[in-house]
Amino acid sequence: MAQLLRWLLFFSWMGIAYAQSPPPNTSPSAFAGEWAGAGEQGSYCYVTLTADGWGRVLVDGGSGDWLSARIQWRNRQQALVVDRVMPSVFSPHLRVMPLAQFVLRSGFNQSMTLSWNDRIAACQLQRVQKTAGQLERARSASTALQAGEAKQ
Repeated sequence: MAQLLRWLLFFSWMGIAYAQSPPPNTSPSAFAGEWAGAGEQGSYCYVTLTADGWGRVLVDGGSGDWLSARIQWRNRQQALVVDRVMPSVFSPHLRVMPLAQFVLRSGFNQSMTLSWNDRIAACQLQRVQKTAGQLERARSASTALQAGEAKQ
């Protein structure tokens, strides 16, 4: 009986799979790409991040003028860290003004938040490629629903 109990314990132990979380992704490719989104009061934000750790931030606070800065960034255990901000040069012809201070936070499910002053709410950013795919899915669903409604 004791031998049978040992065999049962041995085989039940062999079937146990221990769940482990994957190690944190520190690759720059986790954040590299184009990010865009909108916020309150007509604001629109665009961020492009390259795999070499450089990027650009553009913010239109609703006036049609851009605030801009070049950034140096890194991925620290799945958190975006901005190491250096270089405000763009003022350009009245391009309607670009320097953006000196902002907060760029990585969020859950491949999203980011960009805020640039205390008075205006932040932009909620998503990858452009992801939103383009979602837009295509929504258009397809809308077209199919309209076709179904037209038949009724």
